[in-house]
Amino acid sequence: MKSYLIKSMNELIKSFEDSNENLLLLVAEHSDFEHAMLSQMRADICGAIFPQIIYQDKNYDDAMLLVDLGPNAKVTLSSFEDFDKTKIDSYASDIVVFIDGLSSRITHFLESLYESTSIHTNIIGAGAGKMTLKQDKVLFTKDSFIQDGALLLSDSWFIQTSVKHGWEAIAGPFLANNTENTLLHSLDYKDAFEVYKEIVQKDSKQSFNENNFFDIAKSYPLGIAKIDGELLVRDPIARDKNTLILVGDMDKNSVVYILKGDKNKLIHSARLATQDAISRKENLEGIFIVDCISRVLFLENDFQKELQTIKETLKQENVLMFGVLSLGEIANTNYDYIDFYNKTCVIGAI
Repeated sequence: MKSYLIKSMNELIKSFEDSNENLLLLVAEHSDFEHAMLSQMRADICGAIFPQIIYQDKNYDDAMLLVDLGPNAKVTLSSFEDFDKTKIDSYASDIVVFIDGLSSRITHFLESLYESTSIHTNIIGAGAGKMTLKQDKVLFTKDSFIQDGALLLSDSWFIQTSVKHGWEAIAGPFLANNTENTLLHSLDYKDAFEVYKEIVQKDSKQSFNENNFFDIAKSYPLGIAKIDGELLVRDPIARDKNTLILVGDMDKNSVVYILKGDKNKLIHSARLATQDAISRKENLEGIFIVDCISRVLFLENDFQKELQTIKETLKQENVLMFGVLSLGEIANTNYDYIDFYNKTCVIGAI
């Protein structure tokens, strides 16, 4: 597997304009990416924009990562509105999917994708977007640049996936009795923010005001109870009066907990995910890391410890580490439904 860290569009064009390879370009939002310049390249190229990218054991917010997809990869770029599940290869061994992480149509899309693929298809992916938290064009091929859609890559890397998050419940369960896509209006028939505020302010010894919601909330995500006992993490990124605005949908009548993070436990969860993924992969070439940008905001300087922990867990010097810091993470594990996660570490062993 070939990969290249790219510092500028001029470097990309100068070095690869005559390439005939099938290429994926992972873009950090503060790079000098210009979609129009891709027309100068002969290669088939596609990609997405994220808050940051990962290359080896470092993260970057001002660079790009170019990865060879292999000659057999199939690329599909579609808006959610025009997505045709009948065009997806139901027998694909693996699918890498990048979506607009700020769209309100994610759940419906993942349901369609689930219906159109085999239970044996390994799926990993990420929510694209920028830290402005405003929807923008973030998904592209050489000819198209869109928002509110998905980029799917099938039969490219043959991945084994694992998912861990490390967050623990401090309050709940609550019943999410009034929800609307990514909006959580009420918990146990009370205003959602009022319930959340009471618990979080008491635990954090901080008080919410008009400007600090995200700074406090990044340490206190929500967890949705799943049938298997695991918690599906949801990130409250803002509030509208007494409504919590989430990254990702929440179904009505979900059972919800308020969670809290311990830095060491989050870092250890990345080790566990790496161990699990590589234990099921023969002839390991690399690992694709999809890690939530809000884990970086929570861990701060200790995020480097998480990347170093992943590297140490590999125990091989020649294994490529690359990935994205995302607005939501996607995976199906143990032949299960395709979930959209927040504040979670997803590892794909290639």
